[in-house]
Amino acid sequence: MRRRTLLLAVVGLSAAGCSVSDPRINGTARPIYSPPVPVPPVGADHLAGLEAGAAALLTAMAGAPWAGGDAPRYQLIADVHQTHRAVLASPDPLLRQPATVDPATIAAPGTRDQALATASSMFTTLQQAHTVLAGQATGELAAFWASQAASALQSRRALTTTVSGVTKAVPLREVAVLSPAAAGNDLLDRYHEAVYGLESALGRLTASNPARPALGRVVLAVKAQRDALAARSRAASQTPVPGAPVYSIPATTSDDAALVLVGRLLAAVTEAAAVAVASAATGVTTGVQDLADASTLGLPLGLGMADYPGWPDA
Repeated sequence: MRRRTLLLAVVGLSAAGCSVSDPRINGTARPIYSPPVPVPPVGADHLAGLEAGAAALLTAMAGAPWAGGDAPRYQLIADVHQTHRAVLASPDPLLRQPATVDPATIAAPGTRDQALATASSMFTTLQQAHTVLAGQATGELAAFWASQAASALQSRRALTTTVSGVTKAVPLREVAVLSPAAAGNDLLDRYHEAVYGLESALGRLTASNPARPALGRVVLAVKAQRDALAARSRAASQTPVPGAPVYSIPATTSDDAALVLVGRLLAAVTEAAAVAVASAATGVTTGVQDLADASTLGLPLGLGMADYPGWPDA
């Protein structure tokens, strides 16, 4: 029976060092050519201002007297958008090397409900602005804006959802550019792989684990995304790539290890979605939404937050 090894590198870089016992998707740090006089992409200044506002609001929320136990999460979200602001203020944002910038400051809204409504609206605006720039770009620049659009959606959802941490940016990592067909097929295959692996992880969790109901819902959401992607492929008169009969998955010896596996499976989908954006010849905005959707799949389990969702930073 054909078996397909789980979690091979999706970014088109070297997969050396990855195996069933080492199921990591690690991008290889490569220098990005920087012109003698770097030119920030059009829109960087405007988006830097929006990101600064988001960081300031969430920082204020973290320090508000009504924040209580949510304060660390608000600050975690604030730090993501302060990173975006500092990167966008740098001479060459695609390097993702933050410039030194002073954080903006504002007063916290008077109540939690007011703050959450303001923050939700701000992140919606931020997602839309990044999506517009992604739709006007190609290649890695499109993925750069799309990743920040996905981050804005993650942050809006995380306002009221527990998160366990954030995958931090690693400067000089790249998102690969493949042929559109290869990138689309790889994304669908990652969804097939994720469904297989998530169902296996669900079966490995002990019956009393409180994550079981949420993981069950995540499995259904991943299946829905996979099926929508396959249907779109058929509507375009293409043949969707079928899933393998069996995928080899790493052994897990505890509930915690099974949930780590879940995180890696979902990260692989998100990275493939970023490659699809960078590789798109047409329909970039559709790919941006695919990346945003993929980036939120793990949030019900407290997983998936990243400075740049889809980037090979893990």
